Amino acid sequence: MKEYNMEDATRPRGTKYMNANDVLIDILEDNRRRLHRLLNTLPEECLSWKPEEDANSIAVTIWHMARIFDVFLTLQTQGCPPDEENWFRHGWAEQIGYDPRSLGLNGWGMLTGYTQAEVAAIPPLTRKLIVGYLNDVYDSVKELLENTPIENLQMPGAGFDGKYTKYQCIQMPLLDNVRHLGELFAIKASWDRTQKRD
Repeated sequence: MKEYNMEDATRPRGTKYMNANDVLIDILEDNRRRLHRLLNTLPEECLSWKPEEDANSIAVTIWHMARIFDVFLTLQTQGCPPDEENWFRHGWAEQIGYDPRSLGLNGWGMLTGYTQAEVAAIPPLTRKLIVGYLNDVYDSVKELLENTPIENLQMPGAGFDGKYTKYQCIQMPLLDNVRHLGELFAIKASWDRTQKRD
């Protein structure tokens, strides 16, 4: 009897084995598809709605998801200065008139560690802006993963005093994005319940 091989069962016939870069890209693109499906179902007023006073809206949460990736890719993985982040380099900061540098955890300006007053000071975020910025950052992450040999991603990242590899510096915000996707669905479910009551 032939021994059962789990890898053979899960790998589509005729395809090469996925390496770690491919797995990260697969998760990245799956998360992007799910975010787009969610956003396509949301009325405009739901984007800025908060389930409670101290909670974040869907728009602010998606902005945070893109920001954490932008910061980790630029600072922690590549060791570039903050003005090389997509938020600044591609004109998003200028478009909305918001410079988050020096705010929150380590002055990274990615929502983590913000006070409620700092969250409230974030300008209104439109669907077009958050989708555009998120896609911009996801495209940059995907491009890096597609064009960086896996051996190079196992080298120490520029941030955290080299404690984490470049791979880990991309994996951390990706897993954070996956976690926040669940949060977005929970906010949407709360919104739906309020609409049924009204």
